[in-house]
Amino acid sequence: MFKRLDQQKRIGTVSVIIGFALLFFTLLLIPLKTAGSFKYYLLIPAAVLILAPIPFMWRDGLRQMKQNPSPLGHWRRMRQSGFFDLLVLLTAIALLLCACWAFGLLSYRATLQKHAALAGGAAATLDEARALPDFIEYNFHQDLNLIAKNYQAFGMIALIIAGFVAVCGLYMRFISPIVKADEHLQIAHGVYRIAAQYAAAILIVLISLFPIYWMVISSLKTSDELMRAVPTLWPDQFIWTNYPNVLNKAPFARYLVNTLVTTVLMMLGELTIGVMAAYGFSKGTFKGKDILFMLVLGALMVPIQVTFVPIYVIIARLNAIDTWTGVVLPNLVSAYFIFMLRQNFMAVDNSYIEAGRIDGLGRFGTIIHVLCPMCKPTLITISIISFINGWNSYFWPKMVTQSEASRTIAVGVQRLKETYAGQFVSNYNEIMAGAVMAIIPIVFLFLILQKYIMTGMSKAAMK
Repeated sequence: MFKRLDQQKRIGTVSVIIGFALLFFTLLLIPLKTAGSFKYYLLIPAAVLILAPIPFMWRDGLRQMKQNPSPLGHWRRMRQSGFFDLLVLLTAIALLLCACWAFGLLSYRATLQKHAALAGGAAATLDEARALPDFIEYNFHQDLNLIAKNYQAFGMIALIIAGFVAVCGLYMRFISPIVKADEHLQIAHGVYRIAAQYAAAILIVLISLFPIYWMVISSLKTSDELMRAVPTLWPDQFIWTNYPNVLNKAPFARYLVNTLVTTVLMMLGELTIGVMAAYGFSKGTFKGKDILFMLVLGALMVPIQVTFVPIYVIIARLNAIDTWTGVVLPNLVSAYFIFMLRQNFMAVDNSYIEAGRIDGLGRFGTIIHVLCPMCKPTLITISIISFINGWNSYFWPKMVTQSEASRTIAVGVQRLKETYAGQFVSNYNEIMAGAVMAIIPIVFLFLILQKYIMTGMSKAAMK
């Protein structure tokens, strides 16, 4: 695509891309105080790189637009674009947020004046009200409603959306006709679109990976550096001894074995029971099948926190507290996995099942040799999700485990902040080191099997 442009438009396209990249980099530097005032001077070359190519980039398009004017009016031409409807929706949202801002501002000022009057004076701003001797700021904030407390946020979001709509509207009104009139300019804008997609993807990846990056570098810092008021994005000194300290302080090998055993047992239980239940709900014929399946779906609507107390009572009466059984037993069935498998099994044509029965397969043989191979991506996805959920499970193991013999790794990492005397310490660097060691198996598992996760989830969504 880029090779089809002439030399002038190639130079202009590269200049615009570099200018927007420099502008984006400058916007990232603005919140950082350590960047200094030079970051504002970067806006000048960014503007030059973006605006300088406009004369020779738009020259051919302007000439062709004058020679062949569009028979449609500007408004009608804009209405034909599907993006215009999105701009109308965003405009309505901006107006709604603006109304919330206005209502919140009026409510804020009315509440402020009321409390200022109770304090024996008058005030137009909060700083003036604070100067009143009898003004109680806590009571003032308690009397504010939700919109009044956040009216500035409503106004800022409305302003951002309105600015975006204005820029897009101006583009559709003035720039879009020039682009449509010049084929090479359309190619250049296609290059801009691809560059913007890559930039957005990179930004999303960086935002997603930043917590992991922060955890890793925090595990290599000293405790004093980690507790600084101004955080550092790179350690002053790498402290590799945090990892051996964690291994010496807690029985991580035992935590690892406990977590691995309980996670595998939960995964096998959810997979086995889910497959059999999904077969019954999808291919079985019995009275009350739909009602029972609705009850299974109803289990998805019940918050898991509601069931913790009765489940704990049952586990206690079974004398399974502080055992692997107590950790595994409540997690052997997943209504969500049953739903996913049922949707996949229903998509399998019954002719395959009939062919299996002709070959002498029973119900279990049909499940193992017909349904499971045909729904392999979903089964792999369920296994991976179940393993990740079991490995990262924290609340229930914390409730049911009491000793090192049955404690899982998620609970064990939290226990690192306790000393042998039972006192709490601020060793967050060691806690981060333990968390890094805890997520390593999950990260490798996801990197190796991510294609199966994407395939299984997409197929389950299409069913």
